[in-house]
Amino acid sequence: MADNLTRTDMERYMLNELIGSFLDIRMVKAITWQNADMRGVSAGAAAVAASTMTAWVQGMNFTHRPQLN
Repeated sequence: MADNLTRTDMERYMLNELIGSFLDIRMVKAITWQNADMRGVSAGAAAVAASTMTAWVQGMNFTHRPQLN
């Protein structure tokens, strides 16, 4: 009887560890996908920011402003 309980307890423990490992793998995959999405969003934001800065600097025409004359 004690052997059966010990074996059952060991099987339960091993199954619990196996399920925990599967959940850890799934979590790592989800984090990897989120990082890939974030890299794409960051690259797009950097492209928009660079073009916005260029337009901002080029649009500063202080020498030919009619309001200052």
